[in-house]
Amino acid sequence: MPRRVAVLGMGRWGRTWCRVLDGEPDVDVVTVAVRPGGTTVDLPDVHVVDDLGSALDVDGLDAAIVTLPVGLHLDAIRAAVSRGVPVLCEKPAVATRSELSELEQLAGDGAVVRINQNYRLRPWAESVRAHLPSIGRLLRVEVAFAQPEFPDGGRDRLAHPLLADMAIHHVDLLRHLTGREANVVRASAARRPDTSYAGSTDLEAELLLDGGAQVAYDGTWAARGTITPWDGDWVFVGDRGTLTVRDLAVDVDAGDGPRRVATTLPPAADEDLAVAWRDFVRAVDGDDAAGVTTADNSRSLAVVFELAEAAGVPDPSAVLDSHR
Repeated sequence: MPRRVAVLGMGRWGRTWCRVLDGEPDVDVVTVAVRPGGTTVDLPDVHVVDDLGSALDVDGLDAAIVTLPVGLHLDAIRAAVSRGVPVLCEKPAVATRSELSELEQLAGDGAVVRINQNYRLRPWAESVRAHLPSIGRLLRVEVAFAQPEFPDGGRDRLAHPLLADMAIHHVDLLRHLTGREANVVRASAARRPDTSYAGSTDLEAELLLDGGAQVAYDGTWAARGTITPWDGDWVFVGDRGTLTVRDLAVDVDAGDGPRRVATTLPPAADEDLAVAWRDFVRAVDGDDAAGVTTADNSRSLAVVFELAEAAGVPDPSAVLDSHR
């Protein structure tokens, strides 16, 4: 029988998830939850409601995908877990340390709760993990992110949209690619004077990986001129060579000259999410190692919170006056 799925939240990502699931075999989106007064949807044969309880009380529900604004994630996860419904939640999972603590408790009681860190599943990331050992002991990592403003979803009113929305990807990739935990040494936030954002747009930070490798993170969400992919550009320096990621192309120089080991195009959101869905299905079917667990993702989120606190932006998701 097809898996019966609820999509909680029908903004851009909710609509994308519906399209992805429509293309997956043996999956039926049977109910979606929209926010009162929010976007209307036209989905034939789908139960459309404006509250979480009604969406999750549909008989025989096999999974719920949470695409609501971050401040509503925990309510949705709590409601699904209380009904025994496995959950795949979009990132960032939660916005505060206190919410993170409750999320860990919810998922620690045997519930299937996974976080969609889809950048981990991209071909360039798999190539980095395969070739990183060839450069020897890791000494330094450089991460650069630069994209122009993207005000959709109220990002233009956040205290620090980069920390609130994008940094979780880069921090999670850092842990995933290197296999090491990270600690913040220092961080500073800044706001471009010509930005349309109300909050800070830039972040510059130093981190330290277990084992001693230094990390330089330099990000802006108000880029002028050169931009990077959403994934960022990366440099890994080891005691036997260097691995670089530029525009999602992976080059390795392990002492015998540079060679390209992967060239990939920016993936369509549908491709990423389809892989993430199949990974989640394995978790639902009993594979505890499948998907990004809350325990794993909590370690990434904790670093983001450390960055925010070190940069003097303890609540990057706070809504600011857009006319600042």
